[in-house]
Amino acid sequence: MFSVVIPLYNKEVSIKSTIQSVLDQSFQEFEIIVINDGSTDSSVAVVEDINDTRIRIINQQNQGVSAARNRGIQEARCNWVTFLDGDDLWKANHLSLFANMIINYPHDKVFCTSHTKSKTICKGEGTDEIVIVDDYFKEVLRHVDFLWTSATCIHVSVFNEVGKFIEGISRGEDLNLWARIGKRYRIIRSCKLTAVYRIDSENKLTSKRSRYNQSILSLIDLRGLKGKERVYFKQMVFKRLKSNLRHLDIKGLIRLIYKHNIELIK
Repeated sequence: MFSVVIPLYNKEVSIKSTIQSVLDQSFQEFEIIVINDGSTDSSVAVVEDINDTRIRIINQQNQGVSAARNRGIQEARCNWVTFLDGDDLWKANHLSLFANMIINYPHDKVFCTSHTKSKTICKGEGTDEIVIVDDYFKEVLRHVDFLWTSATCIHVSVFNEVGKFIEGISRGEDLNLWARIGKRYRIIRSCKLTAVYRIDSENKLTSKRSRYNQSILSLIDLRGLKGKERVYFKQMVFKRLKSNLRHLDIKGLIRLIYKHNIELIK
């Protein structure tokens, strides 16, 4: 039922527990697609030592997490694609919750659960509330990270409709995809905490400023945007402008003002 796509790049310490959290699921109808994105450590050897025929390893040259996820989508044999980064974790009820949501909302194609940041599996459960998100931009302005990659479940047909992750972007590539999906599909969100973002894992993307050409900022065009969609992306631009000022990045400041000019004051 589920294709679990795991992009892998130098996660030899974390990857075993990540995959084990999938194998420990109460719902067992899944395949695991590990996309080795040119790892240079022992990550692949760790995966190869796990004895389960549902695990497939696909090797490619290092192209970044978006290319790895896209390859996983391409290789998926099931109708429902879920993502799990190579250092994050799922609680045992993660896939069973998705399976029940799919049954209860048979006409929907985009689902998500809630997540927490932790060094280990947290004890919190969240609530049983189901939120139907008809307006993605309204929801994301209220809860900026409500849709997180390792807590999503998406029907493969959605990617045929809106496209996949933008490659060459290392910051905000997921936000770009969620925005495209949110414009076309409603999202069924569970408030159950079933996914864990591990803040202590190795090779984690740091919080330092991203390069403009490698971030979602380079893709934003405010022209023609309206309503809450415009507010959402405009907030991103202003956040970067403030960052440029704080870091005395005059070149970056001028670049953004020149690109968006009058759109910034509309």
